[in-house]
Parts: sequence; C-alpha cells; structure tokens
Amino acid sequence: MDAVAPSGGRFTSRLAGDAGGARFACDLGDQISREVGLTGLYEPPVTRVVQQHVRSRGTVVDVGANWGYFTLLAAAAVGPEGLVFALEPDPRQFDRLSGNVSANGFGQVSALQAAASAEEGRLSLVGYDEGQANRGVSRVAGPSAPGLRFDVRATSVDLLTAACPEVDLVKIDVEGAEDAVLAGMRDGLSARRYRALVLELHPDLLRAKGVDPASCVATLRDLGYSGWTIDLGPDAYRRALNPAVDVGSLLLPLDRWRETPWPHLLWLC
Repeated sequence: MDAVAPSGGRFTSRLAGDAGGARFACDLGDQISREVGLTGLYEPPVTRVVQQHVRSRGTVVDVGANWGYFTLLAAAAVGPEGLVFALEPDPRQFDRLSGNVSANGFGQVSALQAAASAEEGRLSLVGYDEGQANRGVSRVAGPSAPGLRFDVRATSVDLLTAACPEVDLVKIDVEGAEDAVLAGMRDGLSARRYRALVLELHPDLLRAKGVDPASCVATLRDLGYSGWTIDLGPDAYRRALNPAVDVGSLLLPLDRWRETPWPHLLWLC
C-alpha cells in the first residue's frame, strides 16, 4: 500500500461497515489514516479482538487514542447509552480526534487531552515530526530527547474510571509508557474491574529507560490475568478481513510476544 498509494491528500472517509462505519477526516500523509481510508480497517486482527470484547452499553477506555480509530470503533459498538474515554496528549492528534468524534455526533465519547500515567500531574512529551508517516509516536521522554516538546496533564485510568463499576476494555498504545499506565490501573486490576486489556508493548522504548518489558507482563500475570499475543502475520491479517473470523484463531501463546518489536497482547481477567 505504501508503494502504490498517494502520500498526500485529504478527504472524508469511513471505517468499514463491519467496524461501525464512522466518518473520519482521512489524511493520506498519515500512515494509519491512509490504511483505514483505503481499506476501512486498521490492524484487522486487533480490530476483531477489540470488537469481541466490547458490548452494547458498555464502557471502553482508549489510552493513546491518536485520531480516534479505536475510539470511533468502540463508540459505534457501545452505542449512545455506552461510554468511551479517549485519551490523546498530542494537541495535533487531539484536534483530529475531537473533530472525528464531533463529525459523528458521538455524545458517548469523553475525549481528554491527557496522558495516562501512574498518578495525576503533568508530563513532558516529545511529539512526532510533521514529516513522519507514523504520527502516533509522541511519547514521554527525558529533557535531553530531541524533538517538539509539550507539557500535558497526566491522570490515571483508575481515577478516570473510578465511578465505573466495570470496564469492558482498556486499549493501551503509549509508546513505552506501558509500565506507568499499568501502575495507574493497579486498584482496578486487583478488583478485576477491567475485564479485558489490549496492550501494545514497546520493548525497546521500555529498555531505553531502564524498564524490563517482561515486568509489564509479570504485573498482569501476578494480578491473575491471562494473556495471549495477537497474531499480526500476513495470514492473520487476511483472515481477519472477514468479520466472522474465529477470534481465537488470531491468538498465539503469550510468550510469542518476544518475537516482534511491538507485540500486541490481549489480557482477560
């Protein structure tokens, strides 16, 4: 797709009908937006796993929402009587997220320009470069890291969802801050308030700040959650284009996470 698709242009597109069909502002210069604009789906195996664990009138938390693909997917699935919290700290992507939510009239979505972390406070983030195709790489970084910087509000998922007796799904894509996000979910994890987690792990970014990525896996295992690695191989991609795919066939043993630079994991209580 990258080889043949145009790398510029903007238009209004939709998610695939079997992914809810929500409208979004497609920017072909953005790798994720381009994939969804041209195919209707992003990471089909992950999409099908998410859909399996979101129910009508349920509650979903999208941590690292980007321009809102999984937020829009979840909003359509939970319906007007459900609730979706969408956290996106980068102000540029937050504007796109807010516009996409508004374009669909999704009053069930609460969009926050904030980063999830271990506790309330402020964080300094390094944002993506405007010339990058992947605009979902803004991350918490030390003061010496180069790039566009901005300070943002930080909150914890436990605090954000304190009034929710149960959360169907928490999706986490936070570019190496997974340890901090999980620390801010410990009370809810211990109480099994979070029924399912889809966690994108960034081992190299975690190691760069002195955190063993296996510690994130151990945290969830120790709290009684069972985990699987989501298969993102070419065959799984093809099979997941079918909305009726057996989601179990898209799951691999947990320890397979070590075989890929950014594994996607499913955890169930």
